[in-house]
Amino acid sequence: MNCGPESAEVQEWLRGFREAAKAALEARIDGPDAPALATFYASVIQGMSTQARDGATREELERVAELAMLAYPASER
Repeated sequence: MNCGPESAEVQEWLRGFREAAKAALEARIDGPDAPALATFYASVIQGMSTQARDGATREELERVAELAMLAYPASER
């Protein structure tokens, strides 16, 4: 996240992993909103990862996941 110019290669390498994860999510989501939902859930996952590193509890992270699932179309749940 906080990389200087000297870490550009590592930053790009990690970006590739994040983009691959987002593509995998999109492949699993059906419907016209798949790209937006994949971006949304990738953002939630990345944010949850940061929160976990900062000390968030399992209960806090599970609540975030529960709230994030409210964005998923009811017809797909």
